[in-house]
This record gives sequence, structure tokens and C-alpha cells, in this order.
Amino acid sequence: MNRREFIFKSSGLVVTAWVAPGFAQTLDSAPAGKGKLDRIAMVTLLFRYRFKQTKPKEMPELKNELTLLDVPEHHRDRFGIRKLEFWNEHFESLEPSYLAKLRDKIKAADCQLVDVQVDRISYDLASKDETARLKSVQDVKEWIDAASVLGSTCIRINPGRPQGSVEKSIESLKELNAYAKSKNLIIITANHFGIEMDADKHVQIAKGAGVYTEPDFGNYPHDDQLFAKLEKIVPHAYLVSAKVVDFDQSMEHVSYDFDKCVRLCEDSGFKGTYMVAQWSGKFQDIDYEKVGDWVIEHLKQNMRG
Repeated sequence: MNRREFIFKSSGLVVTAWVAPGFAQTLDSAPAGKGKLDRIAMVTLLFRYRFKQTKPKEMPELKNELTLLDVPEHHRDRFGIRKLEFWNEHFESLEPSYLAKLRDKIKAADCQLVDVQVDRISYDLASKDETARLKSVQDVKEWIDAASVLGSTCIRINPGRPQGSVEKSIESLKELNAYAKSKNLIIITANHFGIEMDADKHVQIAKGAGVYTEPDFGNYPHDDQLFAKLEKIVPHAYLVSAKVVDFDQSMEHVSYDFDKCVRLCEDSGFKGTYMVAQWSGKFQDIDYEKVGDWVIEHLKQNMRG
């Protein structure tokens, strides 16, 4: 993939520092005197039904369309949120002119881009096929370049597909981490349906490569192991994806105990930013602005400061 052929395939403990052999860094925390809203960011994934790139087939027409250029002002005015996370599916281009416009929109709204999620390109950093792995590394570097131009704090990269190699994932992420650091970017890795869905492997990869986790409430199976798995990866988190899944007709979340997930993070000492997100495998024609309100309110109720 190059900048002129931008084609999508479709779609430590955050207290003061996580110290690992040869690796130590002070993590993001809420500034003194700031309110709880300053620890909350919003993901464009939440409004995917309003983007032409991700409108579900079940919707006959696009309603209240959004583009990334609209997002900073929308999130600031509707929710009072100034921290943003962009999903790479919603980029219209990687051309310098487009990125410059997007950077200017973020600045004009007095917002901060916290993260860019890199999902829907064809890459596998844990591939045992060396040609495929090296191509994956190069493709991800283009997104690191773009995130850097936009002034993002982080870039979220998937460690590899389920059948991949932990060692190859670490090798890839080490190279990408060095490249990201040269661009003043932090790499985070979510539990995102790949090799890292094994929480122990996720921690091994993060520590081995010197990168961070992004615990995602919604991506583990909603069973009695959910909290045990989160407990393993939260101590290595830089950001947390406070994702909800399914809602009932009363607009209450029904998939798992969201509040308990937040309290688990707070009890572990997490003082960084929570990302407001939603994803479900089924189509839900509901008001996603109200979903955002629900998540923000429940985060505020369960955060300690």
C-alpha cells in the first residue's frame, strides 16, 4: 500500500511507571485539578453507522453523516469531549493535503488526538511467512507516519493473527516501536481477536517488545473469565477501551457488568484515559449519541478522580 493507492480491505500499571527490563516510562495520567471528563476520550468507532465507509448494509440510507473532519467539533460540542480516537477505516486518504486539513480541524476545535486504531488493512505482525511479516511492518509504518503528522499520542497496532508466532510478533513490534518512538508515538496493543486474545501471550508480547496494552472490555468472551483476563493486562495499560456491546429497549447495557470493569481498572491503580466505544456483532438501530452519554455517565460514576 502507498499514499496514492489508499485502498481499504473492508474494516505499568498506569500509576507512575511500568518498569520492565530495559524499559521504563512515565504513563499518561489525569493532570492535577482536572475533572473526570478530562480522563475520557471518544472513538469514531462509536459512530460508524454515520460514516459512509462503515454504514451497515441493513441501513437503506446514511443519516446525519459524519466525516473525520467533522469529528473534533462534534465531539466537543455534543459531549464536551476534547480527546479523540480515530479508526483508520474512517480516513479518506493518507495524502499530505488531507492529513493537514484534519490536523487543522483538531487544532481549531482545541482537541487532542489520543490514538489512531489500525485495523482494516491486511497485516499480520506475527506471521511465520517472513515476506508477509516484513510487508506488514512496512504497511503499519505508513500509519505511524500519518498518526505522527496528526500529532497523535498513540497508535494502536494488532500483534498478529491467532495462528501466528509470539516471537515474530515481538520482533515486528520491536522494530515498529523504535520507529514510533522516532516519531514521538506510543504503541498500544488491544485484545483484538488475534494472538493476544490469550492474556498471557498478550503480556508476553507487550513486555517483550516494550509496548503497552489497551485493555478492551468488549472483546473478551462475556463469561466468568472476563475479569480474570482483564486483571492480567490492565497493569500494562496505557489507555483503556471502555467498550460496551448490546443494549436493551430501555437503553441499558446488558452484555456484562461494565461498572465492575471500570472499578477493576481503578482498583488496579489505572489513572489514564478511557476510550468511549461500542461494537456488536449484530445490527442495532439505536441512538449512538445516547450510548455515548451512557458510557460517559457510568465512567464518571466509577472513576475516582
